[in-house]
Amino acid sequence: MSMKLFEKKREHKYALDKADATLSAAERAGRPMTAAEEADVSMALKAAASLKTEIVALEKGNTTLSQFTARGPFDADGSALLASHEGGRSFVRQPARTLFTEDYANAFHDYVRSNGQNAASAALYEGSGSAGGYAVPVVVDGQIVPLAPADMGVRTIASVIPTASDMKIPRATSISTAAAKAESGGSTNTFTESDPTLDQFTLSAFMAGLTHTASWEICQDVPSFQQFLVSDMLLAQSLFEENWYVNGTGTGQPQGLIGNTGVGVTGVGSGTTDGYASELLDATFDVQGVLKGAYHENASFLMQRSTGILLRKAQKQANLFEPVFTRSGGRDYLHGMPVTYSTAMPAVAASATPVLFGDFRQGYCIGDRGGAGINIKVLDQPLATQGQVILLAYRRTDGRVRRSEAIQAITLHS
Repeated sequence: MSMKLFEKKREHKYALDKADATLSAAERAGRPMTAAEEADVSMALKAAASLKTEIVALEKGNTTLSQFTARGPFDADGSALLASHEGGRSFVRQPARTLFTEDYANAFHDYVRSNGQNAASAALYEGSGSAGGYAVPVVVDGQIVPLAPADMGVRTIASVIPTASDMKIPRATSISTAAAKAESGGSTNTFTESDPTLDQFTLSAFMAGLTHTASWEICQDVPSFQQFLVSDMLLAQSLFEENWYVNGTGTGQPQGLIGNTGVGVTGVGSGTTDGYASELLDATFDVQGVLKGAYHENASFLMQRSTGILLRKAQKQANLFEPVFTRSGGRDYLHGMPVTYSTAMPAVAASATPVLFGDFRQGYCIGDRGGAGINIKVLDQPLATQGQVILLAYRRTDGRVRRSEAIQAITLHS
């Protein structure tokens, strides 16, 4: 099963949310929508309708779920649907069975055979098997509580494109230079020729993935376990790739952001964590002057969540008249620009680069071979004689800094 279905559902939700947000903004302002807003809403609704068609087609062709369970399809977040109807078929999730121990069954039958004479008192003697412990059922909750995923943000703010083979992407390395020309003619008084210089980089694909092995019994008896395994593999794959996109060497793996962006602001900090925080807050002002104006419209900050906490503490210590680190609508903003968190970003420490600022869509490009989805395959043959199935998750991806000046760094002193 490919994760394309999940990606499409997320894109469908995003398109609807975008249309709703644009319409709501006009309604709150008590004004009609502008021509540009009407065009945005129309485009978003068309995109949502197109995505819905693709989602229906993908759901009909989805075979992975049928390998796992007959209890129904998965929702957009990977959870099993309680009930749905599609294409003339109904899917209803049956209630989970309550499991009892063999001792409970024996005790119950003994009670029946004795016409109620050998009653078990579970309420008073649960710790003693013969006095009632055998009558206590063993119940395991059907939901597995997963660990919270770490912050992963690079893929959400970078430019992500599908690739079918290695792709050469050209880019300019210098701008042409214009010069003044006098009005009088003559062979020496001519326009100066100045041509831009170009280079290119290759967007390739590097494989990463993992496997899980599960018994047929647990896949049949515990429907939620199947969902848990798939979700766990998706998170593991995304976490591994996030570190590539931030710290990758570029050789045999994607090129990371750290060390490959604009120099930005350097020598920040005074040697202690609190001192770093104070000067780091000042540096977030300075780095805005380093980034060229063309990149400010879509600029954002990238950092660890702990770095954001240090900046907030420094803001409190500085007692700023106008707070620069704010939160609105469930999202953090620094100087009015969104903050994206990534656990792979360096922490605040000597010589580290804990903050990046710029237009990541123009500055960093991610290429996914064959599409953006993480592929999941069910291998039921290799370990069939052992009664086991292998789940395989993988994706081929690459990432490259395509415009270093679009992203500027804040680097602390040693």
